[in-house]
Amino acid sequence: MIALAHLLVALVICKFFNLDRTESFAVLLFGVFIDLDHTFAMIDFIRIQGFSGALDYQAAMASDLEWKSLLHNPVAIAIIGPASAGFRMCLPAFAWGLHLIMDWVQIEYLGVLSMTEIVLMVALVVILISLEKRDLESKGLTHTYLEASISLLHQGGEELVRLFRPFRASQESRDIYP
Repeated sequence: MIALAHLLVALVICKFFNLDRTESFAVLLFGVFIDLDHTFAMIDFIRIQGFSGALDYQAAMASDLEWKSLLHNPVAIAIIGPASAGFRMCLPAFAWGLHLIMDWVQIEYLGVLSMTEIVLMVALVVILISLEKRDLESKGLTHTYLEASISLLHQGGEELVRLFRPFRASQESRDIYP
């Protein structure tokens, strides 16, 4: 699946199980961010094909480059198992296994950006909004789906600001103390 589908599945898991920040990090790390290995192959592909070839999907699939690392292989359980033990939870193994299953289904049955995959992503967005609406209504107030969507966007923005705040703070401290 494309990274967006993996991200949406991870967010639905986080929302459905009401995961805390550490648990959510584990799900995102092993369910989504293991796809960062594709960027290493893309660097080699651009070196060979040039920037114009970077947008040619057929050329990318026909190349002999290894697009997936060891983390996209069942043998990686030797890495994921101890990581799950280190996190003291099964979430890393669960998210990683789900990622592999989604990739396998795409390769064997769907194809890249097939209509079925797009429908799945739309369904995941609807599920995510419905889960947010459920969470908002659990506080005793009625909310529309639009309000739930805005709440999700607001939460995502807050998390991004929170993520990059320490970086900005360290930059400011360097400016103050040269």
